[in-house]
Amino acid sequence: MQTQILPELLATPAGQRVDAILRKCVHCGFCTATCPTYQLLGDELDGPRGRIYQIKEVFEGLPADRSVQRHLDRCLTCRSCETTCPSGVDYGELIDIGREQVESSVPRPFGERLLRRLLGSLLPYPSRHGWLFRSASTLRGLLPTGLRQKAPRIRPLGNFPNPSSDGSAGRVLLLEGCVQSTLSPNTNAAAAAVLQALGYEVLREPSPGCCGAVNQHLSQTEQARRWVRGNLERWQALDRQQGIDFIVSSASGCGVMLKDYPRILQQMPAVPDEQKSLVERIRDLSELLDAETLRRRQPDFRAPELRIAWHAPCTLTHGQRLVDRLRAQLEALGFRLSVPRDAHLCCGSAGTYSLLQPELSKQLRDDKLDALNAEAPDLIITANVGCEHHLGSASELPVRHWIELVAEGLPR
Repeated sequence: MQTQILPELLATPAGQRVDAILRKCVHCGFCTATCPTYQLLGDELDGPRGRIYQIKEVFEGLPADRSVQRHLDRCLTCRSCETTCPSGVDYGELIDIGREQVESSVPRPFGERLLRRLLGSLLPYPSRHGWLFRSASTLRGLLPTGLRQKAPRIRPLGNFPNPSSDGSAGRVLLLEGCVQSTLSPNTNAAAAAVLQALGYEVLREPSPGCCGAVNQHLSQTEQARRWVRGNLERWQALDRQQGIDFIVSSASGCGVMLKDYPRILQQMPAVPDEQKSLVERIRDLSELLDAETLRRRQPDFRAPELRIAWHAPCTLTHGQRLVDRLRAQLEALGFRLSVPRDAHLCCGSAGTYSLLQPELSKQLRDDKLDALNAEAPDLIITANVGCEHHLGSASELPVRHWIELVAEGLPR
């Protein structure tokens, strides 16, 4: 694709990166075939190719307006288009830069500004949103249908075994997650149990925080970078005290943000080499699951005799590209998984998307549940807290994180 980026923008790192990404695009349109919003709306401007053109025009000097902002807002950042793209266009990075540029030049209505500011200052902090989520969960049955589906369903901590570990596999810092520590503490407990069963020593975060994804979704770039800086400082201190082999998240949405830290660090001045080395140790929980090792160390492991529908989050499928590995490991452990039609399509959770684009999000959620339920499973599993609670808000079947079922299969 030919570009004519404004000289003043081309002189910036963001402008140079946009130019490089745009030049990879051959505007073939393969991406539109796998874009959830294009399939729902049928509008070229609500597909990857259309959004790429809009970002290109903005960086070439055409003033952005509310229409451009709306089309960029409607993008789920599911990155399905990246999996489909034959040219390797880094669309996820491009949409982030494009949104930030438009955000700086197009004023939002007061209501939108207020909601986005509220989400950015509430969701990343368990101490701020914890009471709200717990109250909404307790009162869920008394709420009208619309509000009931938005209210979280917090489950009590599971009764998982506590395997002893010699730490021979290494020492893992298990990240609790800002929202997950409140909505799904049972997921973190299950992750700790399975990691110990695999031979890891598990360190738990003293105080759960955010990876920065929430603010990144909202184009609150500086706030996201503050989270990155703070996390690296905390991890550095723990590494000096105890030594960390891996930094692990069980939420694939956090995982994809954490694995984006190397790119973010390139845009941040004076980052110590010691902190840069930490990001090389970041792993998704699925990367540490090894069926052969678990069977050898836990010979009495038993997979549940259930038919399980497997919802692979976009962040695991397209962002981290780990979905095939995880599915193979679960099946090697004896899990009976069914994969729905159009498994590559987003469920509509997508970070804050379900709150900012509720109508589109609901359509995607209902379509995904129809597909998951098609083969009459006993329950649904996934790998991300957002997908778990978004699907669970309307599902008649239980929706759970895969690590919880693995933990339940450990010998007592």
